[in-house]
Amino acid sequence: MPKSERLLLIAATVASLLLRALALFRYRFDSDEPQHLHVAWGWTQGLVQYRDLFDNHAPLFHILSAPFVALVGERSDILIWMRVPMLALFAVVVWATWWIGRELYDARVGAWAALVLSFFPPFFLKALEYRTDNLWNALWILAVIALMRRRPFLAGLLLGAALAVSLKTILLVITLAGAALLTFRRVDMKAMTRAAAGFVIVPAILTIYFVAAGAWHDLVYCVFTFNGQVAATRPNAWIGRAIFPFTLAVVLALAWKWRRNDWRYFFAVAIGIFSVTLAGFWILISTRDFLPIMPLLAIFAAAAIARTARPLVAFAIAIVLSMATLYRYADRFENRTAEYTTMLDQLLRASRPGEMILDYKGELVFRRRATYPIFEAITRAQMLRGMIRDRVPEDVVRTRTYIVQADGEMWPPRGRQFLSEHFIDLGRIRAAGQWITEDGTFTIAIPGDYVIVSERAIGPARHLEPGRHRYARRERAAVVWAPAIARGHSPFRLRDLDF
Repeated sequence: MPKSERLLLIAATVASLLLRALALFRYRFDSDEPQHLHVAWGWTQGLVQYRDLFDNHAPLFHILSAPFVALVGERSDILIWMRVPMLALFAVVVWATWWIGRELYDARVGAWAALVLSFFPPFFLKALEYRTDNLWNALWILAVIALMRRRPFLAGLLLGAALAVSLKTILLVITLAGAALLTFRRVDMKAMTRAAAGFVIVPAILTIYFVAAGAWHDLVYCVFTFNGQVAATRPNAWIGRAIFPFTLAVVLALAWKWRRNDWRYFFAVAIGIFSVTLAGFWILISTRDFLPIMPLLAIFAAAAIARTARPLVAFAIAIVLSMATLYRYADRFENRTAEYTTMLDQLLRASRPGEMILDYKGELVFRRRATYPIFEAITRAQMLRGMIRDRVPEDVVRTRTYIVQADGEMWPPRGRQFLSEHFIDLGRIRAAGQWITEDGTFTIAIPGDYVIVSERAIGPARHLEPGRHRYARRERAAVVWAPAIARGHSPFRLRDLDF
């Protein structure tokens, strides 16, 4: 590698590391991150995933995350801390990209492939987030290396662990099988047996545990039944499956035309099979679903650039374009984490361990939710079709829930109306209560201790039963759950920006 190219590689590597450190603390939190964190927190509290709290992902990521959650503790910036282990998974994938690139081409291509991948905006941003996909991707890419080094048992073990992180591993197994048949055109039964033996170990251990914990049926519902019902809420889902035979036929025809017996051909075929299979059968497709093929694409891209007449200029242009795109999609690297950390800070002030809360899908992390379903897009779609009942009012009253997340579009209609009527805004959270009308009347939905507050005074706490009440109002006032007021909150001073 010429000296000028080495200098560019070193400078770009430093820039990549600096941008990742900056984004770690400033890039906004995705809504999936607190959902995963809430489930991991549940394990630290002795709760069993699926049985005691809903989740529609495979369990291994949350189980492995639980010790880190316990180590960090209940603090408002916990999601930043939980992104730190993601840096290790990011490093694994980048290293594996270098290793595979070196084996397929040479060390120069491997180094540039790793760097190109680290700057690629979808990978850069998703690999930063606290999410299952990062462990899934790391296990997958290590399994690929194990296959290349002819260690089928280890490859199977890693793929089995990946299946325990994400069901999308089934697509990866199909991809590997199809690419192997087209590339090597013979079946090594001994290697397949070893791989199968490794593959079943982790799923079998987890199956035994959840059966023993009485949570197997809950796991089946959350991970298989619930996710399988997505198709019922997507009337156009049949289109992808209908065109799959044709897209697969195109991939197979091209693969057969240029068939070779080497790993480059194998990975090119794997990219094609995975892409058309994902498009055909995975209904909710996003950029993170393509994480497993991003390292392979980076390797082929780096190899193509290295063959250009002026590779130094081409690599520099690729890096500059990636950085400009990152600047755009990372919100100019402005700090977008404060809104979420403020909400958690308010939760920790307003509630105590053991008290129930209600949020969309785990955003308030450190408390048990009043209702079992989470209110993500899949759930709301099923509620609109009557497949899942909106029991928010009944669950909130039954569990004596006095703290809920702020209003927003994520709430189901019936539950949103109930919460809007019987909870009062304190900032990023709400407490049970109401503004008192001009004639002095108000309604209590959840029995408990309440106080009358105004801008100048706080009345004594009184236990109020559900129903209509009257207060001799002399100024604008509200009735609010007493502990929220005692803990420093007030509807007259919203804590939107307090820490």
